[in-house]
Amino acid sequence: MCELLTGNQGSVNSIPVPDLYSSHDEADSRITLHCMYASLQPTTERVIVRSPSSGVFLLLLSFSDAISKPLIFDTNSGNNRRQLNITDLAATISKRLRYAIIGLHAFTGYDSTSRFAEKGKLIALKMLQGDQDHPGTFSRIGILEAISGQDMQVIETFVCQLYEKPSHSSVDKVRYDKVRQCFKGKKGILSNSEGVDLSQMPPCQDVLMLHNQRANFQIKIWRASSSNFPDLPKPENNRWRLSSSGGLEIKWFS
Repeated sequence: MCELLTGNQGSVNSIPVPDLYSSHDEADSRITLHCMYASLQPTTERVIVRSPSSGVFLLLLSFSDAISKPLIFDTNSGNNRRQLNITDLAATISKRLRYAIIGLHAFTGYDSTSRFAEKGKLIALKMLQGDQDHPGTFSRIGILEAISGQDMQVIETFVCQLYEKPSHSSVDKVRYDKVRQCFKGKKGILSNSEGVDLSQMPPCQDVLMLHNQRANFQIKIWRASSSNFPDLPKPENNRWRLSSSGGLEIKWFS
């Protein structure tokens, strides 16, 4: 909605608000603009967002500095309904960590991104907080059109830790070890797939790269939530091909 509704005695008037015009497709990323606009109005005492979405909550947490009035998140229903003061919560968390959390949210699974089976977000969040490199890496995801090679390696190490292999830095090595473990003590290793639960294995390196690119695109949209008309790469122009080394090369073309 890009109109301000006013009225009295049963009448309603709509007034166009150019500051709310936006090219964002989803309500989740438009909410930030509405909150920013509302917080600048002289009659606004506080801004309340009613939503069941954890993504909206984390997005507002990331952009709380840009909202000048107290920001309240109203969620759940019935006896479980509660209001969370995002402004107060944000004051207890560093900006880098807030930016990292929104990156981790898309990376570990969202409506538009895949997730790691049986690897909950709470486990990933504890890992994020327990390593000095991870917050910096996940706070950078979505800033550029492509994730750097160094950050790709940190992310791959993070996934290895997610699958209980903290000493590994290659998801392909984790997959190899898990398959060998399934057939330990058995004859004819890999003669059949009995005993191998593929859902318990991390993605291979090439698939992880594609997952990272998808998450990067979603996070890039979120990080542009404070912009009315963000300059985003077009998904239909995404191209990938096999490199000479057998890996995947992914580039954006405008």
